[in-house]
Amino acid sequence: MRNEDLTGKVAVVTGASRGIGKHIARALHDAGATVAVTGRSRDSITAAARSVGTRCKAYACDQRDAAAIRRMADSVIADLGSPDILVNNAGMFLGAPVVDMQVERWNEVLACNLTGVFLTTQAFLPGMIAKNRGDIFMISSMSGKKGDPGAAAYAASKFGLQGFSQALTYEVRKNNIRVMVLNPSSVDTGEDTGPAQGQGLHLHAADLAATIVHLACMPGRTLFRDMDIWGTNP
Repeated sequence: MRNEDLTGKVAVVTGASRGIGKHIARALHDAGATVAVTGRSRDSITAAARSVGTRCKAYACDQRDAAAIRRMADSVIADLGSPDILVNNAGMFLGAPVVDMQVERWNEVLACNLTGVFLTTQAFLPGMIAKNRGDIFMISSMSGKKGDPGAAAYAASKFGLQGFSQALTYEVRKNNIRVMVLNPSSVDTGEDTGPAQGQGLHLHAADLAATIVHLACMPGRTLFRDMDIWGTNP
């Protein structure tokens, strides 16, 4: 197995106040990276960064706010330099049947889950292009491959993320930048205190985090474009 060492790398993880994002930030930090984490609440993201480790720095940012994304990216680059790894994890779910879905809620989901990813990626991409290297991870969902009743806005945002990622791949692979979409099934986002194997287990956020570290350490000639990740739940 390859030595999974990210020492000297700078990583950005959006939506890392808790859950999947916090687990990803911790795994990247434990592998040696310096990690910038974002979240809507300054207090929550500061507390999360403190719990991740000494090389983790917090940046308050609402993924639905284009100006906030630009300010966050400028601050990260000024403080830490252009990132080597970007994990677009921030997202939200507002469910309702289509017949009842308010356009304001529809727009809010797409602004966070799709437009926010576009703007965050766009803000950090020039630095990766200048380095001629980078890894961009898109945390999608199995809802990006199948629609569920009551989840039209969420599914639309995740299907859109697939198309955005595929187009981006063809634009930046000549710059040795990898775009990798991860589609987890149901995820346990609590502390990883349960058994690691056996029947009837859901995927854990720590497993997703370990996958990202592994992929980031793979040789640059390799590209996993689209990965479905399941637990052993029936």
